[in-house]
Amino acid sequence: MKHYIILYMVIALLGLTSCQDFLDETPKGTLIPKTVNDFGMMLDNYDYDNCISYGQFITLMMTDDVTIPEDKSWKYSSWGINGYTWEDFIYSSSEDDDCYNNFYHVIYICNYILNNLADAPDGTKFTREYVEGAARFHRAFAYFSLVNLYAKHYDASSASKDPGVPLILEADPELQLGRSTVQEVYDQINKDLSIAKDLLSEELPEYSFRPNKTAVLALLARVNLYKGNYEECAGYAAKAMAISPKPYDFNNYALDDVNPDFGINGFPFYGWEVQDVICYKGSGYGPNDDQDYNLSDELIQLFNKETDLRWNIFVTTYPIFAGEEPEGDSPRTAFTFPNNRGLNVGELYLTGAEAFARLNRIDDALSALNDLGVKRHKIGTYSDVTERDPAKLLAIILDERRRECIQQGIRWFDLKRLNKEPRFRKTIIHTLDGETFTLTPDDNHYVLPIPLFVINNNPLIEQNPR
Repeated sequence: MKHYIILYMVIALLGLTSCQDFLDETPKGTLIPKTVNDFGMMLDNYDYDNCISYGQFITLMMTDDVTIPEDKSWKYSSWGINGYTWEDFIYSSSEDDDCYNNFYHVIYICNYILNNLADAPDGTKFTREYVEGAARFHRAFAYFSLVNLYAKHYDASSASKDPGVPLILEADPELQLGRSTVQEVYDQINKDLSIAKDLLSEELPEYSFRPNKTAVLALLARVNLYKGNYEECAGYAAKAMAISPKPYDFNNYALDDVNPDFGINGFPFYGWEVQDVICYKGSGYGPNDDQDYNLSDELIQLFNKETDLRWNIFVTTYPIFAGEEPEGDSPRTAFTFPNNRGLNVGELYLTGAEAFARLNRIDDALSALNDLGVKRHKIGTYSDVTERDPAKLLAIILDERRRECIQQGIRWFDLKRLNKEPRFRKTIIHTLDGETFTLTPDDNHYVLPIPLFVINNNPLIEQNPR
């Protein structure tokens, strides 16, 4: 049975060209990946069906960054509406939770590779070191996403008891496990990344869906930020910034038309080619096929609409793909809005800036913040932030993080961690078709439900409180 599952997986997962080559070179009935090259091909396919480059969209509608205007609710999927109104369950028992499924699909692929790599013949296109490092990176990214979606935020005082997610390290599709603790999941994430950083090269990869050392260091910085380990976060962020590309200058972008839906000069068509991507995780489907997500009033107020290029280039009030009615919609993300929910240079700099500010390393915090800010505003309009009060500077950095990281899959996680600090706790209010919905800082709905189909098929897994 396992061989049939792997056979189906390989046919579905390898890219069309790679898959055809594999079919041409492999005798019928033996379509099972065995070599380092085969494993590299599995990791090299960014296509949605492969899930390696999947980035979660499930929390987009749950945050304080978006709103649904009364005349646009029809555009959203049922799971998008359920998330926006913080229902007990996002999906019914007959529906798949793509987020849960896709991340565990990635984990299965990585487990299969890591379980079999030692016995695999060497390849020519991919090195053994790269394949192991990349598999460990992707597995760590998937587990970090899962534990922050389906478990409580990391708390050192309770992480060893808080239910996390099933920690599966074997490529056995029939294996059923209960939930490991949050601490156990984070320990595995740290183990994988610690090994990966010594295996992957600093060299800029040909394609951004291939992780390198910068990606590992950036993810380690993120992991430690969410754990509240600011010394470690600052260290990893500094190392990543030292070898990563500098923030890209958005002054190099220009609108093709009045509506950015029609294109942006200088902005790549494919998400993995965008200049500020460290590691691409942009595949996946959102709750709105047109991808025109309306910004909340609170987020709108954070932008300098005269000078901020993120606002001027990627946000519009034109109706979707329309060149008339310049005020025909409330401010929304354009169809061309950056969609990478993996790791980006902007987030890295702000992660570093936040850790530096929390450690009272004010000069380092200001340097990271301003190095990014000047690249996000029209030439000659940006004034360096000079605030030296740590608390006030931290607030400035967190506002910049919201502007920079829209649709990058981390705002929900930020809300969870910041709600642990009294000064940042907040209540979120959403309205839909005249009805008001409220999410308080301690609401159980900050932890997503384990999918009902998982609960129904595995009695070892307990549901999160609703």
